[in-house]
Amino acid sequence: RMATFSMIPALVAAALGLARPPPATAPDGLCVEYFAIGSNMASRVFEGRRGIKPSAKRPAVALDHALTFDVPGAGFAEPAFAAISSRTGSECHGVLYTISPLDWLRLCASEAVPVAYVPAFLTVECYDGRRVEAVSLQAAPGLPRRRGGTDEPRPSARYLSLLRDGAAEAGLAPVWLQYPPRLQ
Repeated sequence: RMATFSMIPALVAAALGLARPPPATAPDGLCVEYFAIGSNMASRVFEGRRGIKPSAKRPAVALDHALTFDVPGAGFAEPAFAAISSRTGSECHGVLYTISPLDWLRLCASEAVPVAYVPAFLTVECYDGRRVEAVSLQAAPGLPRRRGGTDEPRPSARYLSLLRDGAAEAGLAPVWLQYPPRLQ
């Protein structure tokens, strides 16, 4: 079963050590289906740096959604980070992870939810054809844009390298291995 927002108070209490955690991700337990489209596609980031061990990892696509770089970074070193946006006629490839509710909370904390990102609920299609209700991260409303315009900033070469590595590692569609295609 996918965790729902009504479960958040219990999850927060467990994360703070005030209550027992809910069941870990298991066939009969709670899970969160997280659709990663940025650096979290790379296992060295998701499993290594963030310490999250998914119980499943599958390549997938979100139809009528696009990859954007509209989450501001830290100056010139990291000018922008990836987010997902609803966009009719577009598609965004990424990695669908099955994680525990507590790992979802850890991920939200590490991604500055709700300051930089907010959850985006969507349906993704796994490459095997299975459709799954999932959650991804979109830019939080009201984030400051670059001074002098509204153009989306280009991400750093280091950040793009993480995205490309994650796309290759997950076996995303060949066009997505030039990740992201529209920045070539």
